[in-house]
Amino acid sequence: MWPFKKKTTIQDRLPLDGPWSVAEGHNNGRVMIVRTNAGYREFGSLQGYEHQVGIAVPLLDAEATGLPSAAESAQLNEVEDAICSSLEEQAESLLVAIITTSRMREFVFYTREPERVKQRFEQLRNKITSHTIQLMIQSDPKWRVYSQLA
Repeated sequence: MWPFKKKTTIQDRLPLDGPWSVAEGHNNGRVMIVRTNAGYREFGSLQGYEHQVGIAVPLLDAEATGLPSAAESAQLNEVEDAICSSLEEQAESLLVAIITTSRMREFVFYTREPERVKQRFEQLRNKITSHTIQLMIQSDPKWRVYSQLA
């Protein structure tokens, strides 16, 4: 008998968990830190994930640099965990970057289920009590936003 392996596709491995890269720059004269999931670079874009999602979290306790304080960073980690566990369920959405600048943190996803994202966002808005969250969804089949960040 020949040992046959099931062919693994990228969709079978989603969401990718890195590797992550961190870059520092400036946005309107303010410090900007961008974490990107470099695991998606080799694909350019993924068929079916044609909508870019931004979930913005205004900071409550920013340093003079516009970046979060240590205490708020811990809260933002909990916010990130809640958002990711909800949106990445069944690989409906993929976290590709996190931008922190100018008293704001934005989680950048691509999704194959924009309507489900809206539903999950409403649930998250009720679940996340430490911060206000804001949602933006736009068509981006070529992953231009990710390309600019990566």
